[in-house]
Amino acid sequence: MIAPWYRGQNGQIDRRVRTAAEFLKRYPWVGRDKSVMAGPHYVFNARVDLDAQGTIQVLPATDAMNGNLGQRFKYITESLPRYYRYSGDPMAVGHVKIAADFYLDYCLTPADHPWPRFPISVPVKGKPYGRAEPGGYVQLDLAAGIGLGMIRAHQLTGERRYLEAARHWGDLFAARCDHRPKARPWGRYANPQDVPWGASATGNVQTGGVVNVLVFLDALIRLGYRGREGAIEKARDAGRAYLGDTLLPAWHVWDTWGRHYWDWEHPVHGIVTTGWVSQYLMDHPESFPNWKHDVRNVLTLFFHHACVSPQSNGDVYSGAWAFPEGSSCCGRSLDICPVFLSRYLARYAVQAQDPWAREVARRAMILGTYHFHETGMVEDNIDGGQITAREWSELIGPGPILCGLEFMEWLPEISAPSRENHLVRSAGTVTSIEYGKGRIAYTTFDAPAPAVDVLRLAFRPTRIAADGQDLPLQSGGTGCLSASAPGGTGYSLKPLPDGDWIVSIRHDGKKSILVEGDDPQEAADDGRLEFQGAWPLVSDARDCGGTVRRSDQAGSALVHRFEGNQVRVIGRADPAGGLADVFLDGVKQPAGIDAWVPTPTRHRQVLFAQSGLAGGLHALKILVRGERNPCSAGSSVWIDAVQTSRATGNFDFGTGSGPTGPQRMIFGYTGRTPYVDSAKNPWLPATELVIRSGHHTDPVALCWRTQPAAGLIADTPDPELYRYGVQAPEFWANLTVGPGSYRVRLRLAETRSPTDPARKPMTIRINGRAVVTAMDLAAKAGGFHKALELTFDGIQPKNGVIEVRFLGMGGGKAMVQALEVLPEQ
Repeated sequence: MIAPWYRGQNGQIDRRVRTAAEFLKRYPWVGRDKSVMAGPHYVFNARVDLDAQGTIQVLPATDAMNGNLGQRFKYITESLPRYYRYSGDPMAVGHVKIAADFYLDYCLTPADHPWPRFPISVPVKGKPYGRAEPGGYVQLDLAAGIGLGMIRAHQLTGERRYLEAARHWGDLFAARCDHRPKARPWGRYANPQDVPWGASATGNVQTGGVVNVLVFLDALIRLGYRGREGAIEKARDAGRAYLGDTLLPAWHVWDTWGRHYWDWEHPVHGIVTTGWVSQYLMDHPESFPNWKHDVRNVLTLFFHHACVSPQSNGDVYSGAWAFPEGSSCCGRSLDICPVFLSRYLARYAVQAQDPWAREVARRAMILGTYHFHETGMVEDNIDGGQITAREWSELIGPGPILCGLEFMEWLPEISAPSRENHLVRSAGTVTSIEYGKGRIAYTTFDAPAPAVDVLRLAFRPTRIAADGQDLPLQSGGTGCLSASAPGGTGYSLKPLPDGDWIVSIRHDGKKSILVEGDDPQEAADDGRLEFQGAWPLVSDARDCGGTVRRSDQAGSALVHRFEGNQVRVIGRADPAGGLADVFLDGVKQPAGIDAWVPTPTRHRQVLFAQSGLAGGLHALKILVRGERNPCSAGSSVWIDAVQTSRATGNFDFGTGSGPTGPQRMIFGYTGRTPYVDSAKNPWLPATELVIRSGHHTDPVALCWRTQPAAGLIADTPDPELYRYGVQAPEFWANLTVGPGSYRVRLRLAETRSPTDPARKPMTIRINGRAVVTAMDLAAKAGGFHKALELTFDGIQPKNGVIEVRFLGMGGGKAMVQALEVLPEQ
């Protein structure tokens, strides 16, 4: 079974996230001489070449390639606020503001447009680094994502105009909503006439992308903005009705969760909308009471839809699902997309208490962290080499940050760093955070009930306060608080074997949180540090110990020797902040310090951090460059303290786990809820299967027998198990299981016509071993429409999976109706 490769105490998800953040921090900047705004190139241009040594080469951008600007903005504003919360690194604040300013000032429709002053979400008209022009695609689901990003930018930076823009866009969505019963609330585009496929019969059809509009409108409603006479809330309700009444009943249809990618019509199941709808249903279980079944159906159907192409050979590798972006894309780029879905599977595992989802998510995340070099370069070809990650900066930077941190939000006990301190999940956007020795203080933008935050800490808290009031320890002192737990506010503690603690805090209505305790970290304040050159002392009670050292002179240095496996440099971020290089043990680090932030001064910020070091003595050196980025008003660097730790622990990603209980599935069954048999056992739709139906094909339409067979099915108390099915020349089911011995039972019936040319003998293999050879199904069952059960005992998983493969012989097609895996005593 696939296993972690990284041996650092911080774990490979933290290493992946920090490598991606370092990539963004050292990204080359463009000045106002070549762009309408200064900022990191990746904000304006996605195209990049990153070699194995980590050298970043910005590639020329074309008008057409500029079309992913809206998609990229959504990635930036989803990932960087989470990174600030997790790391305390103020870099995130500046980059988010640059991206938001650029979109708001240069990428909106004109005032006389039918959707005035609205995001041109696919700006294929107008030069990169410049103003978008009318004629670019105004794709509405992406525009809603931009609106959500503006709300996050407002919450992170306090910039009021971002919120005003988002409110205006919400008003436009509400005013142009089609409220007729069964109608699509919105088309795909505001300007289908400008889109090459927009005039076709299906070119302006909005399907699963409507969920992104709902998320945006919900965010406005959460802020108390419902539009004139509640128009935004009414539009949101119309969108929910479309999702619940039209889309979810058609969950198995090829394009229900498609029509999203900006560069083609995309009438196929897409990974982004798959994630959106899963998240939305889990966000609103009260509105979608069937969410547990719907989420699993939609997520796992993507495995099936994405594995059809022989060009990709999507499948299970070493026990982990690996697949491309869909049925029509990307060859052997198979390990980026499982990571994208693993964050939703991790959340589903927690909310549905599902060990199957937990294990599928865990393995996918391990697989997806094999492909990066610590220089930042990504080899997304599962066989080695680059495919999509060569030119798309979001697959190297914001994407891995977002996916890694969302996975940590839900499974911090196996994925967050050992013996460190991190806020891994928060109910609201974190507007400021300070990571000190034994003291973590943070503020969230809001805290509507139920407001539950989760931390993984290297110490047991002795005090937790919200808005200055001490919170009580609940749940008997152990476990995790539930969002539905009574009592309003309080915290719970869960000890981990390495000495860490999972801390859950519920703070309804209270936004300022303080966590204190006996932290194994060591902190050296500026008075205990060795400074070389000009470092005048600056006094301010908001800094550690009331003082901080400042220098803007090139060559000024801080030198600090420490013993441990991690180090953090604490200082100020300021509108006049400058640049400094960082050396560890004489080696220049890929990303140094940029002390600039566009908002008012932030104190006690993490300017640099590195963990996963080998235990022992280390030397840290900070060398001031006397330079600044093009947005900064100065070149000063403020050093407040250095934090280190010698605490050790074993990072545990889990081993050999997985579900060991019964798994039952019906092939070809499209019901949204399980079928319950005569023994009261639930049977799920079979979606964890691979059919190589061909590049850009729909295996459901081609191979599923979704219409139940008519007539009597003899010799069974459960005829419904035999009325559906899958048939193809070859197909196989991949069943994720834990260690043990299992019984595999197949349910089959020959429901095809005696003259059907597909009706030929078939062979069945389990984990590569033939258990049935050249079987004539009708003859074996004793006739047509007769139930047949085949049972195979003593089945051992291979790489954590039981693969049941069906092969048609002589040009025929194999077929099966149902399958169950049962643990043996």
